[in-house]
Amino acid sequence: MERRGWRRFGKYMLPRCMIEYHIIHRGQLYSGRCYTTSLPGDPSQPGTTAYVIQRRDMMTEGVWRRTRDDAPVGQIVRPLPY
Repeated sequence: MERRGWRRFGKYMLPRCMIEYHIIHRGQLYSGRCYTTSLPGDPSQPGTTAYVIQRRDMMTEGVWRRTRDDAPVGQIVRPLPY
């Protein structure tokens, strides 16, 4: 995935743009797109986009990349396939 522009979530700040992401958090796969300048949801409410992206200490694994600004925004939560 890294060869296709994906980067791992680290302790650094995200760029101020639209990103798409895949995050494994508490046994669920969270995938979606959002603007990093205004993360939707309450950062203290489990399951929201803001919570999943900002609580990196609870991430099992996560990757992100920049995307087009005209892409649809949203989040999908799926169980892991194992």
